[in-house]
Amino acid sequence: MPEVVIIGGGLSGLVAAITARQAGLSCVVIEKGRSLGGDGNYVEGVMGVDSRLQQQAGITIDRTRLLQDELNYSHYEASAPHLKQLIDHSGETIDWLADQGVKFASVGPQGKSWPTIHAFAGGGHAAVATLVAKARQLGVEFCMSTSTQKLLQTAGHLSGVEVMNEVTGQTTKIATDNVILATGGYVDNPELVKKQTPLSDRLMSVSDGKSTGDGMQLAWAAGAMHDSMGALQFGGGAIFDPMLPPFMHMTSEIGVAATQEAILWVNQVGDRFVNEDVNDNMCHAGNALLGQARTFAIFDAEAVKHLSTVGLYKAVGNSPFSPDTLSKLPDELASDLAAHRKYLAKADSLETLAEQLHLPNLVDSVAHYNQQVAAGVDADFGKASAYLTPVKDGPFYAVTLGVGMACAIGGLRIDTHNAVLNAHGYPLPGLYAIGNDAAGMLVGDTYAVTLPGSTAGFAAFSGRNAVAAIVQNK
Repeated sequence: MPEVVIIGGGLSGLVAAITARQAGLSCVVIEKGRSLGGDGNYVEGVMGVDSRLQQQAGITIDRTRLLQDELNYSHYEASAPHLKQLIDHSGETIDWLADQGVKFASVGPQGKSWPTIHAFAGGGHAAVATLVAKARQLGVEFCMSTSTQKLLQTAGHLSGVEVMNEVTGQTTKIATDNVILATGGYVDNPELVKKQTPLSDRLMSVSDGKSTGDGMQLAWAAGAMHDSMGALQFGGGAIFDPMLPPFMHMTSEIGVAATQEAILWVNQVGDRFVNEDVNDNMCHAGNALLGQARTFAIFDAEAVKHLSTVGLYKAVGNSPFSPDTLSKLPDELASDLAAHRKYLAKADSLETLAEQLHLPNLVDSVAHYNQQVAAGVDADFGKASAYLTPVKDGPFYAVTLGVGMACAIGGLRIDTHNAVLNAHGYPLPGLYAIGNDAAGMLVGDTYAVTLPGSTAGFAAFSGRNAVAAIVQNK
């Protein structure tokens, strides 16, 4: 029988599998999908403090100050021991990834953040491909298109798993003393997401579609504590298109203009409601957008000309797509208008645009906003003067905004060995959780974008940490 069964073949599961084989443990990875890597295929990089790359770049970070800053950010809902453990071991985790062949393009901040993100060369897909190749080289066994139906227990100790072939429906029991849950959280489970926020109708998952809360539900059924659902990782606005799935717009230049360039956001009656440069913290921006019944990004012909020929008003801080100019923006606008995309509207005058979208206060709101732009001071909400961009030259455009979700974390409580805890705070023998299934310990109700790369960094660290505990307990 395998010494370790890992449920989920994403970033954390791959790291755990490689670490297990390097420690001499036999292991099997149960993956319900037909591909490996999960949301690790889409992450930009991983968090690290005091890595070799940071030392080479001359980046130094006060770990105690960083810990205190992140605890304050979470209103102390984050666990200090878990967060400290991640910070203290994050540098060596980066070094370990590099030793496995993972390549990094850069290290530094992302928007207004700590300089902790180590960006993958070639993106997450390249990093995942490297780890998959390493795992196969080490003899890791992968069971694809196989879902885990139940955790088996004998005399209070985990004794195996029951799995099902997703193609044939055939079930099989696998005996093991150790199971690691690495199923990616619950962002693709609408029912669980709705329990987290009543405003889920404008939330759009940009995950791989497989993060449906399997790990937490398996653990709950086995006696795990029902812990806080943690945080949704909101994006700083996203195109809300009822006709196309969210990932179709991930590299849209219209999306960058509407969400990242801090021009003008209005709500369902046309009132401005926030300083648009809030998008430096995508979760804060997501909260602000969800506080309104509908939201629109408004910009004009001059903005289109500037963004497409001169450059950005504002450097992209938190986005999977980070161009220097939006040279394709005019063509994208023309194409999507010709296709009658429901999220996009255009009018020669603000009055006409307001009528089209039923925004009775839009004309007055824009006039008031332009007065503040001319004065160089946002007396209403305090947007930085450098980003006060007028909206006055037709034609005018409106982009309907929703909020994208990259991940949802929480639901389980773990100790510092990544062992899953029961309702009394004691480990369920043999059961571990890593990655997003366990990352609720790191945040409060708002995802910590001030510590960029922390989710992926925790995925890698926790995979190694859980295996270390298994080795120690042998």
